[in-house]
Amino acid sequence: MVSTYSKLGNLEYAHRVFDHIPQSNLFSWISQMQQIFDLMPFRDGASWNLAISGYANYGSSTDAVGFYKLMLKDAAMNLNQVTFSTMLILCSNCRWMDLGRQIHGQILKFGFGSYVFVGSPFMDMYAKLGLIFDVKGYYDEMPERNVVMCNTMIIGLMWCGMVEESKHLFHGLKERDSISWTTMISGLMQNGMEREVVDMFREMILAGFTMDQFTFGSVLTACGRLLALGEGKQIHASAIRTDHKDNVFVGSALVDMYSKCKSIKSGETVFERMTQKNVVSWTTMLVGYGQNGFSEEAVKIFFEMQGNGFEPNDFTLGSVISS
Repeated sequence: MVSTYSKLGNLEYAHRVFDHIPQSNLFSWISQMQQIFDLMPFRDGASWNLAISGYANYGSSTDAVGFYKLMLKDAAMNLNQVTFSTMLILCSNCRWMDLGRQIHGQILKFGFGSYVFVGSPFMDMYAKLGLIFDVKGYYDEMPERNVVMCNTMIIGLMWCGMVEESKHLFHGLKERDSISWTTMISGLMQNGMEREVVDMFREMILAGFTMDQFTFGSVLTACGRLLALGEGKQIHASAIRTDHKDNVFVGSALVDMYSKCKSIKSGETVFERMTQKNVVSWTTMLVGYGQNGFSEEAVKIFFEMQGNGFEPNDFTLGSVISS
């Protein structure tokens, strides 16, 4: 249908049919997108950006790069911050440092270097590549920064173990959001600063910010490593109050915390009440039994896990053997 309407020159109807193609059929979706694009008599920046992002998100990364290069050659006047943001995210996800540097040069050439919308994915790309000083240099030169850029800078610093620099940046922010707090808490956890994780979580609550599954996951892991059962129970109560108790990620973290704090029965209760479970949930309970000397229960839950359709991974199998 799309092909027929396109060949007849009726792109409006072709678009309507195209929009109803299920994206699960990616081959059809991408091929029809290409066909519509090829037959368009006029292509603006939005058309090019849709084609590039379509390939980047659903098709082939190399085809997305090919479209970008074609746009540079035939339609450079249509390049905008959406184009560059899409390409930077693609380079970041694919770890394409050389292409990322080329796009950085093109961003400067076309005058988009000071755009905040471009700055965040640019910083994220260099941070993932471990080029933290490039990130910092870019951040320092930006005339305008938003909270997204600041959060990206904190993430990059934490990845590189620059904890004090992250703290300094965080405490100097004029604007913070929940992601700023969670980024700091997760970063501190990654760098083995469990007590500071718990303290910052308390500060976050007092400041009135909303926690998510990642916030709870980090602080519960910290409590488990600190064997801080009392604080872990308080955070469990916070998870219940904020409707996170049924989140599979939070539930697994609670089971892990109780197991490490030698309160295996509490962990067992959390596990049994979980409305959703995944391989991590089952493995966490199994490991908890093994760590607390409940070998029979560990073997039993291993078979229950399989009976519920979950295939154990190597870590699960190793935990059963060690039990």
